[in-house]
Amino acid sequence: MKNKIWSKIFIFVFFIPCFFISSPSQAFYKKKVLVGQFKDPAGWDKPYQPGNIIAELITQELTRQKRVHMLSISGNMEGAMDNQNKLLDNGGVEPAIFNCGELGFPGIVSIQGSGSPMRKMNQTPMAPHWPVGMGRVPKKASLTEIRGEVIKFQPDLKTENSSQPPGPLKRENAELQVHVELVQNKTGRILFERTFKAFSNLGNRPFSWEKLNMEDRQGKYELSSMNHALEYLKREIGTFIMEKLDSIRLEGEIIAINKKETMSQMGRKGQVEEEVLVNLGSTNGVRIGDLFKVHAMGLGLHDPFTGNDLGDIYVKTGVIQILHAWEGFSKARSLAGKDYETGFLIRSTTALGRNKLP
Repeated sequence: MKNKIWSKIFIFVFFIPCFFISSPSQAFYKKKVLVGQFKDPAGWDKPYQPGNIIAELITQELTRQKRVHMLSISGNMEGAMDNQNKLLDNGGVEPAIFNCGELGFPGIVSIQGSGSPMRKMNQTPMAPHWPVGMGRVPKKASLTEIRGEVIKFQPDLKTENSSQPPGPLKRENAELQVHVELVQNKTGRILFERTFKAFSNLGNRPFSWEKLNMEDRQGKYELSSMNHALEYLKREIGTFIMEKLDSIRLEGEIIAINKKETMSQMGRKGQVEEEVLVNLGSTNGVRIGDLFKVHAMGLGLHDPFTGNDLGDIYVKTGVIQILHAWEGFSKARSLAGKDYETGFLIRSTTALGRNKLP
């Protein structure tokens, strides 16, 4: 009898901590991030670029934290959608459609010719998602660009009232000021911004941009005052970026659409079901069962009377649920809505990821 009581107590005590341990389902989605350009201080004429130094340090910090999906974009992403539209207009290769089984990697099938099923589907007129047409068609990818400007970069700041003793032991004063912006790449609008400042006189060697964080012959780091300021600012900026990214929803695009007709029990054609491919996957923390809202967008609606920018237009067109998630993309089904188009925005219903069906 005592053994049974103790076993029940042990099980109770053992399982209690499990409720307080955060599970993978509570992890934040990994947002797509691109570290863009940081401008040098006005009138900068030295042989190195402080903007490049700041951009590299931010990249290192975000990579170290492993909480974002880091991107490096080559070429003109804005032209990607234009090229796809040109292919459609010129009767070229259609956007790839997919034929996915329940398991395994989807086979990509390119459809050519005006008599293809995809061509016929594209010729079907779609209801306009009013008032999206009043704005510009978005052509850029959904990601957060981190950019900014180095306002001040002074590795050897001379002060008149320095209390430091003269001679070789005198420490340098370094001052650093950086303005950081988190920009929604798709719209070009600034989501968050902040200016950071740092000052240090803790260095034990002169600043050298050629020897940033380099070890000496004894394997020890001898940092300049500017190195200390950079290290402090790197942590502060990294914390700011992650706090802001964790507060926003994960966004991506529909990159391919497959329409299929279901058969009724009487053997007649039923409703048309839509399955889509989206450019978000397990790399971003997407899992089976996750829900995303689908939006048509129009950018930069202007007041016809004043000319003022009224903002961007978001029209909700449906909800999709993830069926399979691969590393860089996922397949989803439409739970509500229809007539999706490639390039439509998808946005997670929460900033947190999920790991099971509702």
